Amino acid sequence: MVRKLFIERIIVISLALVLLHFYLTFFGKDRSHDKSKEQKNLFLSQLLIDQSIINTLLLFLIFPIQANALQPLHNFLQHATQSNFDNQEARATAIQREHEASQAWARLLPSVTAQADYIGNQYLGQANIPTGAPAVGGTLPIRNVIITPVDQRDASFSAALTLIDVAAWDNIGAARANREAQKARVAATMLEVQKTVAQTYYQIIGAGAVGRAARRTLAAAQDNARFIETRANAGLALELDLKRALAEVERDRQAIQDADYTTITLQRSLETLTGLVPEGDPGNDSTALPMDDLRDEQPLAEWITVVDSLPSVRAALYDRRAAELTAAASQSVLYPTVSTQASERATNATGFGQSPYYTVEALATWKLVDFASFQASRAQRAAAEVSSVRYDRVRESASQTIYDDWHQVHTQIEKSRASRSSLEASRLALSVAREKYASGKATLLDVVQAERDAFSAEVTDIQAEADLASARASLRLSSGHSLEAK
Repeated sequence: MVRKLFIERIIVISLALVLLHFYLTFFGKDRSHDKSKEQKNLFLSQLLIDQSIINTLLLFLIFPIQANALQPLHNFLQHATQSNFDNQEARATAIQREHEASQAWARLLPSVTAQADYIGNQYLGQANIPTGAPAVGGTLPIRNVIITPVDQRDASFSAALTLIDVAAWDNIGAARANREAQKARVAATMLEVQKTVAQTYYQIIGAGAVGRAARRTLAAAQDNARFIETRANAGLALELDLKRALAEVERDRQAIQDADYTTITLQRSLETLTGLVPEGDPGNDSTALPMDDLRDEQPLAEWITVVDSLPSVRAALYDRRAAELTAAASQSVLYPTVSTQASERATNATGFGQSPYYTVEALATWKLVDFASFQASRAQRAAAEVSSVRYDRVRESASQTIYDDWHQVHTQIEKSRASRSSLEASRLALSVAREKYASGKATLLDVVQAERDAFSAEVTDIQAEADLASARASLRLSSGHSLEAK
């Protein structure tokens, strides 16, 4: 991108200078000899235009176009919060758990059912039924009763309510525990995603810094090769020295290709993680990797105290609680349940009854023997034990992660301090080797070895700085602190 902007700038400046030269060549003489007032005014106006063009070109040169740099880390973290697939899945699962908890509670609410039936009968079923004592003359009072009409129509409404169901109560508690566990898991997933994003981000910066170091080394190697070629042409250097210098140039080009490949693949990974396309060219952004102040972190004991409040640990705790309540519910299905139901029915097949009519009933149900429920209860108790072990493992793992990250930061601080000293010494050794070779007191092999040592020391220092930044970020994320708050 920088190279493209530079080429565009050169083209614009070249065209402007050509036009300015053309204008002065063909119109400058005429203006100088023409003394009329009108042409003088025209000449002055054209001079103002020329001056504005020159000022524009000067501003264009003084204030160069800035290439876009790699976005700050918090931009990728913000995009990952919404776009990362793991975060999206965790939030969707949290919504699912919320509805499941509502569903478990809704099972205890009243239920209302309406039903309508139509039955077409082939024959009409009816009867005349006496309704009292015979009257004077021996006539019996009768009533015609429709038992099965040809077109039978029925409508019924019923309402049911569970009064006592211990298993349902336990299931409600288990569903709510699962809901809270998933909420905590959303936060835990977000922290894990941030850790991966931060590690990838600092790896990109480190790879870009290595690429810049390789390009500087390549430029120095090319200058050295040209210098040796000049000496070889003058008979002051061996042909072997020239070949070694050219081989060193090719080795540096290979290092550049390796660094660029690493940068490109890591950028693609970062885009997949966050949904944000990395901009700019990290290989040309000298401010992308700030130097750490090498300060020590707080004592380890202060970091370990937050273990129980970590989202991953709280999620495991809620999972254990949900498993315990599920085990209790599997045993509670053997307890009696009490429910009530009311219904009303209207029909044109009244028979010997009335229409409409209602019924109210209370039901008490108790499973005395159910071997399947016995086995299910044992299985759920075993599952609760498994969840308890998982909680202990998650808690210990979280504590171990903080322990490892804290010591990793301490180790990386010492590595960075050592790499900085090594880099300073290797650069000084390279300068001395070049001076000695120029004065004939050292061989080209000494210079080549010094250049390799300097490049290796610079790569080691870059890697140490990137690893230290990543280690500090990992320590904070492992202890439950979001990087977006920084």
